[in-house]
Amino acid sequence: MKQLIIFIGLPAGGKTSTAYKLAEKISKSKVIEVDRIKKRISGSVFGKNDAERELWFKEINRQIKEGLKKCDCIIIDEGFFARKYLNKILKGVEDLKKTIVEINYDIEEHIRRNKQRDGASGPVRKMYNLWNNVSADEKILSGIKINDKTLSVEDIIKIIYNHLTN
Repeated sequence: MKQLIIFIGLPAGGKTSTAYKLAEKISKSKVIEVDRIKKRISGSVFGKNDAERELWFKEINRQIKEGLKKCDCIIIDEGFFARKYLNKILKGVEDLKKTIVEINYDIEEHIRRNKQRDGASGPVRKMYNLWNNVSADEKILSGIKINDKTLSVEDIIKIIYNHLTN
């Protein structure tokens, strides 16, 4: 059965690392890094306007459909929080099984991790503010929520894998 696993959450939560480790465990899977697509199209992870963001959505959607020709599982490392954006990304593949994995800790933990990784905290605060401005009915409901910062990537993989196989 073909499926999508979609990682959401603030920057520096471990979404990318976890996505690639999970892909190693699931045969015939592919990871789509949304930040790479955004940076290639916009030069940053923040779009300048709606037209630019529409280019993101079209490219992500194209990569999903292309990936499904060869793979049974597409793992999307994204970060978008609003349901309307997710719907644009998933246009034409709505009937696939989807698992949403949210990895979010307290804001200070994300800032600490982002400073270690990139030496900056600005993107985390900006995304945190965006997240808090999305209404509850517009937020994506996660099937798996990870908020224990003491869990290792391997522990998170076990949680996700158990969820997928039960």
